[in-house]
Amino acid sequence: MLPDMNKTFSINRFGRLFKKHTKEHYRNYLMSVAVLVGVMILGGSFLVYMTDIQLDKNFQTFFFFTIMLLSGTIFTSTVFTDLGERKKAVAWLVLPASHLEKYLVAWIYSFLLFIIVYTVIFYMALFTALNIQHVHTHRMVILNIFENQILLMYLVYAFLHSIAFFGAVYFEKLHFIKTGFTFFIIIAVLILLNKILLSIFLGRSVDASPPFSNMRFAENGQMVDIKIERQNAPYILYLFIILTFIFWVAAYFRLKEKQI
Repeated sequence: MLPDMNKTFSINRFGRLFKKHTKEHYRNYLMSVAVLVGVMILGGSFLVYMTDIQLDKNFQTFFFFTIMLLSGTIFTSTVFTDLGERKKAVAWLVLPASHLEKYLVAWIYSFLLFIIVYTVIFYMALFTALNIQHVHTHRMVILNIFENQILLMYLVYAFLHSIAFFGAVYFEKLHFIKTGFTFFIIIAVLILLNKILLSIFLGRSVDASPPFSNMRFAENGQMVDIKIERQNAPYILYLFIILTFIFWVAAYFRLKEKQI
């Protein structure tokens, strides 16, 4: 091991690693950006021009949220593909940089830079679509990314990114498929366990969604709904933030286990 590798993080070494990674992968990243531009600007504009879709705030929010989660998790699942091939994995592992620095490069590209690039492309697509739509029965509204609802979407993306990021490190092949399959299996198990435990606790059959959500049961021939109070919602949000950091940290320690 090189002497300067004794340090966990060096800003100069990290800068050289970031430049090296960018130089080696910029073609793939530019191709990914081109695909995203094509889907959002060309595809979206064609759809708006050929149909009577109203680009109201709800549609913009749905479009923004759906494409971000899908494209972001797919992209994130590819950031450690080199570790799935022995020759590339050896070259990656012997690079004179710490695991933390390698981790941060992948994290910055798949999280920070992706969010910035995606948001720019989204507004390019939105302004293009607004200018070509031929139905204007509503006042033109532009989605504000600084609204609480949109900021919450970024937190949701952070949570799903942490899962996809961990899956990219944990699995060697078919990262997105295996991570997605595992995620939905775990969600299904949690829903089932939640329903069973609540039914046992209340002594009756309960209709319940995932944990920490609303539930319904029959009482004297009437349906009773139990909903989460608004003042309790922040605690659920804090839970997801904690889980996000747990998956990010777990991905780092899983990466440290990688050996030649």
